[in-house]
Amino acid sequence: MADIMDHPLISISIINLNGKNYLKDCLESLGELNYPPDKIEILLVDNGSVDDSVKFIRERFPRVKIIQNSKNNGFAKANNQAAEQAKGQYIAFLNNDTRVDKNWIIELLKPIYENRKVVASGSKVLSFDGSSIDFVGGMINFEGKGFQIDYSKPAEDDNYNIPKFLPFVNGGAMMINRKVFLDTGGFDGDFFAYYEDVDLGWRLWVLGYKVVFAPGSIVYHHHHGTSKIFGEDRLRFLKERNSLYSVFKNYDEANLARAFSGTLASIFNRIFVDTDFDYESYYDLSEPDKKGPAAPDLNIQPGPLSSLAAAKCFYDNLDSLVKKRKWIQENRKRDDKAVFSYFKGQFLAVSPDPGYQKRQIDILRELGIYEVFEKDIKRKILIISSEVLSNEMAGPAIRVWNFAKVLSEHMDVTLAIPNKTDIAEQDFKMVQFFDDGQLKEIIGSNDIILCGGMTFAKYQSIKESGKYLIIDIYDPYNLATLAEYEKETVKKQLEIFESIHNIFNEQFYYGDFFICASERQRDFWLGMLAALNRVNPYSYRQDPTLRKMIDVVPFGLPGSRPVHTKNVLRGKVDGIGKDDFIIIWGGGIYDWFDPVTLVKAMDKVKKKRDDIKLFFMGIKHPNPEVKESDMAGKTIELAKKLELYDKTIFFNFGWVDYEERQNYLLESDIGIITHPMHIETRFSFRTRILDYLWTGLPIVSTKGDSLSDLIEKNDLGITVEDGDASDLADAIIRLAQNREYYDKCVANIEKIAGHYAWDKICGPIIAFCKDPVSSALKERENNEGSAGSKRDTRERFYLLKRFFYHLFHSGPGKTARYLSNHMSRR
Repeated sequence: MADIMDHPLISISIINLNGKNYLKDCLESLGELNYPPDKIEILLVDNGSVDDSVKFIRERFPRVKIIQNSKNNGFAKANNQAAEQAKGQYIAFLNNDTRVDKNWIIELLKPIYENRKVVASGSKVLSFDGSSIDFVGGMINFEGKGFQIDYSKPAEDDNYNIPKFLPFVNGGAMMINRKVFLDTGGFDGDFFAYYEDVDLGWRLWVLGYKVVFAPGSIVYHHHHGTSKIFGEDRLRFLKERNSLYSVFKNYDEANLARAFSGTLASIFNRIFVDTDFDYESYYDLSEPDKKGPAAPDLNIQPGPLSSLAAAKCFYDNLDSLVKKRKWIQENRKRDDKAVFSYFKGQFLAVSPDPGYQKRQIDILRELGIYEVFEKDIKRKILIISSEVLSNEMAGPAIRVWNFAKVLSEHMDVTLAIPNKTDIAEQDFKMVQFFDDGQLKEIIGSNDIILCGGMTFAKYQSIKESGKYLIIDIYDPYNLATLAEYEKETVKKQLEIFESIHNIFNEQFYYGDFFICASERQRDFWLGMLAALNRVNPYSYRQDPTLRKMIDVVPFGLPGSRPVHTKNVLRGKVDGIGKDDFIIIWGGGIYDWFDPVTLVKAMDKVKKKRDDIKLFFMGIKHPNPEVKESDMAGKTIELAKKLELYDKTIFFNFGWVDYEERQNYLLESDIGIITHPMHIETRFSFRTRILDYLWTGLPIVSTKGDSLSDLIEKNDLGITVEDGDASDLADAIIRLAQNREYYDKCVANIEKIAGHYAWDKICGPIIAFCKDPVSSALKERENNEGSAGSKRDTRERFYLLKRFFYHLFHSGPGKTARYLSNHMSRR
């Protein structure tokens, strides 16, 4: 796998117009970058300077490639020129009145390299002396105007130190994949200057890409060092016109009409604020025959005139804008509901005038623009976790964490967790709750709830909320308990099983939408839903495929590529050498796994190859409520008995931090998982296997579950029969010795891994949230009630209570007989 430290070629574009006084500081700082000089190309586009800038550069900085224009082509078009002639895989745009930190390039490159969807990153920009904030983030209001967050605040108050997605980044301190930049149209050359970065960022989000703020990349800037040549009226013209262009091009079909009418209304609102004309006296219509006053002096001021001219310019160029809009809309990958999650300051007012702001509020309300942003677009979802979220996370916590990250791109997300977390602030809200009362208050402001089945069972407030309810049943815990408690007495096993069984029955009644991990699981759960009468004419009428009731959302892979940040195994763990062939067991050891056969297999492997080592990533679960596994003790005991402990087999008795796990995986050669063949295995989804796919590790797995089928079908490694130590040892040795087959598995993994990215597998959740459907069971009850069944309300509540009493204490069969007897007595 390619490493960031291979240092791809970076082209740097600098636009210059009579900026000789700034160029020395700028170009000298680029010469001190912490990046190989031979992997940097600098292009300077000169827009017709007359101050000897070009001569100065040729004499002092001969490595800089100069593109000369005879006139000022503007910021946007000139940067496009540089991009077309650049040779780098990435291009960075930098203002000439800046100097950069030595890590400017590498810090911009990191988020683009790590996340396949991120194509552009932007720097933190401070004043030239570092004393105040210039750019640490941006917002876009409904009319396409860009705003800088905390501009001019003292740098000592800067707390923007976490990478985060932004609608746009500073066009004078950013990096972008050069091919994507050119393929998506680059900066709009018609903008000349100002808001071209706002427009580009907006367009990238619409087209399915992501833009991120990289706070570790620092630029120091003389604010308006080269733009002060413009008068205020010209600046206003550019900003008014360019925002009109952005609005027209980038809104989707559903929202363009209202947003554009609001934008035009705001422009005229600003014109009237700045224009003093007594229209009531001049157009006195009370006496039509009376001769009016002399025509007033209508020498309109440059400010309001520039706004009028911007509107005229828009109409003059409408044909060209229609073509641009058509291309963007045809290639749209995100609707406005997703894009506007990043706009934030939608209703920020351009003018400070109180009268202007009041009129803006009034007209936007009447045009329905508040409704667009606050109701039609922004849907609120609460994700509830009963698992601890911290730097050490197990599967259920990892799952809800990634759900929150992906869904926050499409709606307002709140992640409710039972602990005070050490995880940094995110683009979604994290709130802590201790009990059901606190959770009830959090639930109130949300539209949709997503939670696991056991979480649902724990909190009464979820059942009573009346919200759309998504229940995650990716973990068939009702089957896992069969293996987990098989050593208990039959009486104890039955008590536990009945309790779990009742919990599942209850959630199948209340849930509106269910998500599971595989098609095999879905068939299993459909059987349970059918037994509880959730599969019926009403649910069939809603959707004959029943995908609106239950769909597949497997465990996912990070969108970011794994980056090796430090050595953790090779040369670090006593007994593991730098050239050893390392097998990794990702995650913990539980009673439904079979690591004992693996230990026996390693005893056979050692007799043939003493350089093959096995490392177990975790023994102690990060959640203290999870009971310790007997299987872990047996595994360690056998490793010691066979004299493999700390020689061939190694155990981590803690738990690897979630953000550190890639270091263990990237230092390994294959990933492994072994389990016995039983009912839990058939319907399980071994989540940590996906980490093997993420880091490109060929896999050895026992057969029987859906992921072993995936391995076999796509040649991602080797599957073996359960309990066969010899077969397992042979598979390990084959992958260690047959490099051609090993490389084939790696190539196949790279093809399949993309299908499991979190943002792709979350599609069914996103689709449900965009068009939530209430439970067909509830709809049936409502329809029967409205059809005039005329049953007494108290009797219905009594029946419902008795239904659940019998369901939980007697099971579906006796419950059905009870209801039958009750109806026969009527």
